[in-house]
Amino acid sequence: MTVILLLPTIELIIVGALCGIVGVFAVLKGRVFFTESITHATFPGAILGVVIAGRNGLFLGALLMCIGMSWLMRRLTRLSTQTAQASAGVVLTVGFALGYFLNKWFAPLPIRIEGFLAGSVLSVRLIDVLVSAVVLVVVVGIVNSFHSSLILYCFDEPGFVSAGGKQHRAEALILGMIVATVVCVIPAIGTILSIALIAAPAAGLKTVVASPRQLIVAAPVAGVVISLAGLFIAVYFKLSVGGTIAIAAGVFYCLCMSLSCLKSPRTT
Repeated sequence: MTVILLLPTIELIIVGALCGIVGVFAVLKGRVFFTESITHATFPGAILGVVIAGRNGLFLGALLMCIGMSWLMRRLTRLSTQTAQASAGVVLTVGFALGYFLNKWFAPLPIRIEGFLAGSVLSVRLIDVLVSAVVLVVVVGIVNSFHSSLILYCFDEPGFVSAGGKQHRAEALILGMIVATVVCVIPAIGTILSIALIAAPAAGLKTVVASPRQLIVAAPVAGVVISLAGLFIAVYFKLSVGGTIAIAAGVFYCLCMSLSCLKSPRTT
C-alpha cells in the first residue's frame, strides 16, 4: 500500500503547493469566478486531446481550450455591455455543456468521465508528476521575481500603473498561472474540483494572516495539508480522493472563517 501511495502523495504535495500559491493571486485580484469558468473549459479540451492523441494529448488539448476560452471571455467583456462575471458565466456554461456533448459524441472514451471531472490521483503517472513539478517551478519563479508588483496590482491597480507597471503584463502573468495550474492538476483532482483547492486556502487564510506575503507562504502549506488529509482520509474510508480533498478544502475554509470571527472584537 505504501508503494502504491508514493506517486500520488508526491503529486498531491506538488499540486497542493501549486494551487495554494496561484490561489493567492486569484483571490486577491478577484479572479476566482474566472478560475471556475476555466476549470469547466478544460473539460472539452481534455476530451478532444484524448480523442486525437490518447492520454498523452490530455494536457495539450486542455491547455489549448483554456487559452481559447480565456480569449473568448476577454472579448465578450470588451465588446459587449456584459460584466466580466457574466462573460465568465457564459464560458463556464458553454465549456461544461460542450464537454458533455463531446463525451457522448466520442463515446466510449479510453478514459472514464469521472477521471476528467474528479481526477484519479491513485492512477497518476510519472509524466503527470513531472508536468506538475515543472509548472510549480515556473510559478515559484514568477512569484519570487514579481510578487511585490503583482501584490500592488491586486490591491491598487491605478497605483500600479502610475508606478510604471504594465497592466496587461501583470494580468497575463496571473491568468497564465491560473490556466497552467488548472490544466496540470486534471489527473490528480480533475476539472471541476480543482477550484476548491485553488480558492479555499487563500480565501480562508486571507481572514487570519497579517499580510499578503504571509498569505503567499501560508496558502501553499495549507494546500499541501488539505491535499494529504483528503488523500489519507479517502484511502482509509475507501472514498473518492478528489471529492474528499474538496470537502477538506471546504472544512478548512470554514475553520478559518470561524477563527477570524473569534479573533474579531465584538461590538455592543
